[in-house]
Amino acid sequence: MSFAAGLRQALDLRQSDVVAELRHGDSLEDILSRHLLAVEGMSDREILTSILLLCPDGKHLSHGAAPSLPKPYCQAIDGAEIGPSVGSCGTAAYLGKPVYVTDIANDPLWANFRDLALSHGLRSCWSTPIRNHEGEVLGTFAIYHRSLSGPTRAELNAIEMITDKVAEVITSARRPNASAHISEVLPRQVGALQALAAAIAQQSSTLDAEGQAAVDAVVNDVRRLADVIQRQTAAAD
Repeated sequence: MSFAAGLRQALDLRQSDVVAELRHGDSLEDILSRHLLAVEGMSDREILTSILLLCPDGKHLSHGAAPSLPKPYCQAIDGAEIGPSVGSCGTAAYLGKPVYVTDIANDPLWANFRDLALSHGLRSCWSTPIRNHEGEVLGTFAIYHRSLSGPTRAELNAIEMITDKVAEVITSARRPNASAHISEVLPRQVGALQALAAAIAQQSSTLDAEGQAAVDAVVNDVRRLADVIQRQTAAAD
């Protein structure tokens, strides 16, 4: 299994547990930490990952999760103000685009945090904004290395996958009724679609053979969709 396929499988398995974990009362940090540990476990080399959350003021980043980073380091950067030259994460959040620093010791973006990072053995940091479906920045996802390192194409693709999954977790935690709303609305929408398909089917007798076949195909697709929705709704309950 390739790294990308293995990572996707690991994150999909993690994602399937999120709703239950939220209902159980697990904290957002705990859930995100499990995601990050799954990511770290799939890497063929040591990586240390973190998630910082954009504060409501839109100007600061707060600790989200970082299960493997030194706690003193996490505490030191908690609440940092974002800006055009605030390490990898503060800059990525400020610019709204990825910032991949391959050499912390010599990159000007890390001028104010260089000694802190190096004292904990952190030599490179790649940071990517986490966005919701509306495109709003929710925070940043970062990968640290203890050696000089730049991302490969496969790693860039993996980062995009990870940030999408993390955004779903954050959104679910902040909008706990969102999934319940969908589970209530979707069956009604499917029911309306079934009624429409049935009404069309009643008029199919006036169509030629090709038209009747097309209508039958639509009706059968709607029935299959309804079956899928009913099974998933029952499983969620």
